[in-house]
Amino acid sequence: MHRHELSVLAALKEKGKLSLGELLDATRLGKDEALWAIGNLQTQKLVSTDRHGEYEVRVSREGETYARSSLPELALLKKVGGKGAELGELRGKEEQIGISWAKRKGLAAVEGERLVPTDKGKAASKSGIEADTALKAIYKDGGAYARYRESDAAKELEQRKLIEVKARESITSIEITHQGVLALAKERQEEQEIESLDRRMIKSRAWAGKRFKPYNVGAPVEPAVAATRHPLRKTIDEIRQAYVGLGFTEVSGPIIEPAFWVFDYLFVPQDHPARDVQDTFFLGRPDRLAVEDAALVERVKREHESAWHGEWSRQVAMRAIARTHTTSVSGRYINKVIGEINSGKRHELPVKLFTVGRNLRNETIDPKHTADFYQHDGIIIGKDLTLANLFDVLTKLYKRLGIGNLRFKPMYYPFVEPGAQLLGKHGDEWIELGGAGVIRNEITGIERSKISVLAWGPGVERILLVKKEIDSIAELYGSSVGWLRKMGGV
Repeated sequence: MHRHELSVLAALKEKGKLSLGELLDATRLGKDEALWAIGNLQTQKLVSTDRHGEYEVRVSREGETYARSSLPELALLKKVGGKGAELGELRGKEEQIGISWAKRKGLAAVEGERLVPTDKGKAASKSGIEADTALKAIYKDGGAYARYRESDAAKELEQRKLIEVKARESITSIEITHQGVLALAKERQEEQEIESLDRRMIKSRAWAGKRFKPYNVGAPVEPAVAATRHPLRKTIDEIRQAYVGLGFTEVSGPIIEPAFWVFDYLFVPQDHPARDVQDTFFLGRPDRLAVEDAALVERVKREHESAWHGEWSRQVAMRAIARTHTTSVSGRYINKVIGEINSGKRHELPVKLFTVGRNLRNETIDPKHTADFYQHDGIIIGKDLTLANLFDVLTKLYKRLGIGNLRFKPMYYPFVEPGAQLLGKHGDEWIELGGAGVIRNEITGIERSKISVLAWGPGVERILLVKKEIDSIAELYGSSVGWLRKMGGV
């Protein structure tokens, strides 16, 4: 019998029933050592244990918001009152969530263009909703979960990921059995089995003729959590592998750019809303960045003034900004490769390039948007390229990423013509993954009969949305170790 097992049996025989903490104090064993010994002894029915189930409850960030106010459906019912309201007046994010849950629970119904509370909803607006009451109680005191554990309210809160519940089982007491007493007495009479060999025993052959203690590799111990890559980093690595597998070469570019590469070169008008401070982060120091290629700047100026019928400002184009998309990197390489082709340098067509990187926008945070996000951009520079080639390569790329269900629909983007929006299925909803199309002649500076360029720029985080690995992009930027462990990231 192992010395840890003997130590546990001796302590229990001397002191009687002990809690785990008392046993650790009596034996001076570590927690893992004691649990291993208890597990072995219980398997042999030499000790018995009493166990207690516990629940660890964590309220999510979204749940905290609702706990401090009300669930969206309850807030909605109180806002619209007994007569209801026009749907057009209820366009806020939480109002839309509230409408969805109110309809699902039978608290409200849509009649024409109005949302009208049902009798059940009118009563709920006055007396409250059990799920709302439970969330507030759990947020105030996690122990309150025990009162609601078997209720529909608790199941709803878990389903909506407003709370996360982990069941734990702990040992409350350990007691030696009659068989344990006999085994301990027998063990003390017999010579102890050899547990490990040392230099002295080998040299003196003290081990000869004795028994060796077998190891129980299946005995329970404290769970060890191994570290792996973050889900977002794993997805970025998968994207790189998918592109390389399709024959693409990775390129990169700066995050801080002159507006020229982010907007002007890509044929975005200088009065376009995307340049507004509500979407773009402008730098104060430096507030301007130069573009050395004077001929390129002059060509872009001519194209803008010809197409947009207004004066083009060099000062606006040189403003220093945090890039809002990685298409600025694609733009730099389109200009570089086509410039080399025009100067006579030989390129084996098609040239296929991609980039993956961070971008910054002054976005309102919601399940599909963050201010700091990743994008992957791809370009193919070649001859006789069409939308059919574009859709084919995107379908192959996303299939490698585990997404086989895609849709394309016509969409306007300033830098492509024709343009298309790439959509993926998220639950019952088709959401935008990114834009794509054939780069305009005004950008390439060369006729499509000679060279054409396909380009696309989808978001990285939305891949995880479509694959149903997350419900909100914000989850990827949280600090919950429990969430990371559940996702296999820590």
